[in-house]
Amino acid sequence: MSYVDAGYAIVLSVLALYSVQLVWRRRRLARVVARLRAEGGGASGPEQQVS
Repeated sequence: MSYVDAGYAIVLSVLALYSVQLVWRRRRLARVVARLRAEGGGASGPEQQVS
């Protein structure tokens, strides 16, 4: 295996790990938003004031 092939393998591995992290982060954020909406604490828009 040449250094070029090893470099491609490393780059592809890093990109795959990054894509898995993005999917996991989105699912986690969707769960948090769903929980906040179920509790009635979700923001409905920019007009809602922070107290």
